[in-house]
Amino acid sequence: MTTTLNVALIGCGGFVRHTHLNNLLADDRFHIHAAVDPDLDAARDIARQAGAAYATGDADRALQDPAVDVAMIVTPHHTHADLTIRAARAGKHIYCEKPMALNEADCLAVAEAVRAAGVTYTGGYNRGIAPFTLQAREILAALGAPMLVCHRWADWYPYSRGWLLDEAMSGSRVVGEAGHALDMMCRLAGQDPVRVYAEGGVLVAETPKAGPDSALITLGFPDGSAGTLMLSSLGNNGFPKEEIVITCANHTIVMYGFQQMDVYSPKGRETVALPEEDKGLRGMLDVVARVVLDGAPSPIGIPEALRAARITFAARRAIAAHAVQTL
Repeated sequence: MTTTLNVALIGCGGFVRHTHLNNLLADDRFHIHAAVDPDLDAARDIARQAGAAYATGDADRALQDPAVDVAMIVTPHHTHADLTIRAARAGKHIYCEKPMALNEADCLAVAEAVRAAGVTYTGGYNRGIAPFTLQAREILAALGAPMLVCHRWADWYPYSRGWLLDEAMSGSRVVGEAGHALDMMCRLAGQDPVRVYAEGGVLVAETPKAGPDSALITLGFPDGSAGTLMLSSLGNNGFPKEEIVITCANHTIVMYGFQQMDVYSPKGRETVALPEEDKGLRGMLDVVARVVLDGAPSPIGIPEALRAARITFAARRAIAAHAVQTL
């Protein structure tokens, strides 16, 4: 029985070097077998650090390699759908960073390719499985009552260069990044939203190619729960980027980033702190390993990734139309 998964790491940019690489190297259930990037120097550097069999600029070489078990897709957003479909048709299990795709038709094509191939798919919405998210969800599920969620996500102009500034390639910050927080809201509420409203636009970008970089996005849920995301490219980077406040049935839960959480209840205040920030990235690898090796159901599979994508598309439409979107 296979206990180690050979990974084709497709995309060897800065995000991989600073996050996924160390997590993969620290988990003996994974081995980076191939490093893939059009920038061969970047691919060779990853291959050297990981002891990979080879580096290549040709994704198909890795996808057609019978030794590869999992395609880990960490590339610019506009490439996700095509690479995922090719990986599925090659019979590879898939981990793909968010977003799933940049439009609903491509999302549905991904879903069909994965289904037809009988492979597993895990979407990169890591905040939804971060330790504090899971702990807060346990508390909220026990309360069984409507809730309000407010998520502040603010920094200074992060989509300021390269492909991220081109809506055709990134989907805009609303589609390319907000899905993290919106997926997390759905998990906290334990249900799918029925309405989306948003206001915002291109507030700092200096190119006509840019999509909305800042917005207030509100989700309405069937039981009356609601969540609002303030996604802002106008903030100062000296101030903490993220804070989540949840109120429900005489409880207030405050997450200061993903390192400290305060829970206020009728019993008093409880503080939980982690030695370092944990946004769920290590947990994502555990999900992939359990899904592929143990046949466990994925908490971040096709339905959840498709839900997050559809919500962001609806938010994008709401900004353009200044109108509530029904899901």
